Amino acid sequence: MSEKKILIIDDDAFIRRPLEFILREEGFLPVTAVDGEDGLAKLEGGRPDLIFLDVMMPGMDGFAVCRRVRTDPRFSSIPVIMLTAKGQEGDRDRGLAAGATEFISKPYSPSELLRRVREILSERTSGSVGT
Repeated sequence: MSEKKILIIDDDAFIRRPLEFILREEGFLPVTAVDGEDGLAKLEGGRPDLIFLDVMMPGMDGFAVCRRVRTDPRFSSIPVIMLTAKGQEGDRDRGLAAGATEFISKPYSPSELLRRVREILSERTSGSVGT
């Protein structure tokens, strides 16, 4: 099985780097972006199998990035997991409305996060993910 490429779009290095490490240790190929514009540029440079997307970023926020991903036919089927600070319940509804596949609150459990990544990628491989 080839490495699954996962794009991490988050302006906070204290979130981005540990997530990158966790994914790499589990055999994934993480690619990082520091904000929404950088994330969209990285998306153009090579189609990932999954996107982690922070909600709150300077410039283009995660909701806007998610809507752009969903409206581009080249990328619209890529699963998007949005990340937000705990207690931002309204973000979940906005994220799902923007087209997010899943919503995870920070701080997250690494084992739970990896379980969800594997489930989503497995569903995508079997063709049962609908976005």
